[in-house]
Parts: sequence; structure tokens; C-alpha cells
Amino acid sequence: MPESSNSIEAALGRYGQVTPTETPELISTKLKELEISLTDTPKSKKLNYLIALQKCPDQCTDTFKLQHLRCEVFRVQDATKRIIAYWDKRIEIFGEERGFLPLNLEGALKGDEKALQIAYLRPTHEKDDAGRAILFVDPSRMPLDKKTLDRKSMGRAFWYYIHAALEDEDVQRKGFVILAYGEKVKFSHYDQPMDKINMSSIKGCLPVRIAAFHVCHPPTFFSVIFPIMKVFLGERLRKRVKLHTGSHDDVNEILEVKFGVERGKLPTEMGGANVLDHMKWLETRRAAGL
Repeated sequence: MPESSNSIEAALGRYGQVTPTETPELISTKLKELEISLTDTPKSKKLNYLIALQKCPDQCTDTFKLQHLRCEVFRVQDATKRIIAYWDKRIEIFGEERGFLPLNLEGALKGDEKALQIAYLRPTHEKDDAGRAILFVDPSRMPLDKKTLDRKSMGRAFWYYIHAALEDEDVQRKGFVILAYGEKVKFSHYDQPMDKINMSSIKGCLPVRIAAFHVCHPPTFFSVIFPIMKVFLGERLRKRVKLHTGSHDDVNEILEVKFGVERGKLPTEMGGANVLDHMKWLETRRAAGL
């Protein structure tokens, strides 16, 4: 039976985020305003964006710009800043040689197979009751020996997973919820520089609306690292962190009843029914040229 519009509206407003009603007129008007704003921005402040316009105009289309407008709920000046910051951060992480290549497995991600397979962040291919994409973070998949860790490569994999989820326009509008599973995490799994790369990518760069970070079964040392993480998150994202302790049943019931994440959509690691075949997903996307 279809959900009522009232229940969907309630689910959308659960975390206090605004989801504007989009019309062709709104999109057309805001895209024109954004183009003017980008044009009026001094060249010295948008060098990488200007290079992107020359080297990969197919990655600077209205579709790309609309993602940033949606992220900033159609605030043109904020979307302008985010687009410029996006290209600056992308070149910082990918480098000039691959930063303007298509963001796919045979383009900008070629050579990052090891990082992609570590997959401490994985799409669940599921959504909550409001239509937000659910991403699963399992830091226990991080290598214990940090000498083997290529942080820039891991950062590129992070960007790839975010962009894969943003292929869904509904997710662009409604955003993400992130499930961070800490039950098996050791202190040696934690990597502060890696967190800094990822959080600085989310904060003001990637066109991603984070509705909530659900930290489930936090490790005993979480109280030590959380103050550091809060610095990287910034004030707006910091308010979206939700901590859940107790048994799997207790936490899963809270996620389902209070936050609209059904148990069947939770990964098996958390006691759900969702088997994440990450390698198969990567192979499917590679075969499709994604």
C-alpha cells in the first residue's frame, strides 16, 4: 500500500532538512543565476574550475551544476562556492593528471583497485523511508598497518562511492544517511588523516546532503576520537551525529522505528538481511563503463 504524503513529509523532515519542491521554472531560473554568479567570480578564485571547463566540459554541465544547487537548497551563492571548492578539492586529491578525467573505474579511478576493494565505505543500494540513500561505514576494514595505506587513493575511492550514489536524482534532492558500524573497530583501525580527507571533501565540496551519521555500537575509545572528528565535521554536520548503543536488536529497532531504516535493509554485519556483494557491484559498474 502506498505511503501517504503526510508520512513521507514527516520522514523528509525528520532531521530538520528542507527539501524544496522543484519546478522546471525554479531549475531554469536558478541555473541562469548560478551561471551569472560563476561568471562574476574573479578568475583568481576559480582557476581549477576554469581548467575543468576547458579540459572536461562534459563534467561541468547543467546536470553537474544542478547537483550543487540541490545540495545548497538552491542558494546560488553557496552553490557557486561549492562548485569552485569541488574542483579545488578534486585536483588536490586526484592530482592534475587524472583530476579532469571521467570519474569512473577506467578513468580517474584507474590504479585505485586496492583502495576500492578495502571498501570501508560501501553503498547499501537501499534507502530509508524518505528516499535517502543509505551508506555503510565499517572502519574495521581499514588496514592495521598504516604503512600500507595510500590515503589519497582511499580518498579517491570515497569520492567514487559518493558520485555513484548521486547518479540517482532523488538522492541528490533528499540526501544520505550514513551508518557507521563500530563494534569490531580497534583503535589501530582509526586513521585521523584519512578522516580529515573525507570530512573536508564532504564539507563544502562534494554536492552531498548528509541527513545523519548514525554511529552504531561505538567502540570504547570513541569518546577519545569524537572531539577530533567534530573539528573535521564542522558545526552543521556535527549536529547530525546520532549515537546508538546496546544489542543489535535494540539498535536496529531504534533505526527502524525512530529513523525509518528497515531491518531488512541493514547490512548483515549489523544483523540485517542485506548482503553487500561489493566486488560484484564494482565488476558490474566496470562492465558498464561507470
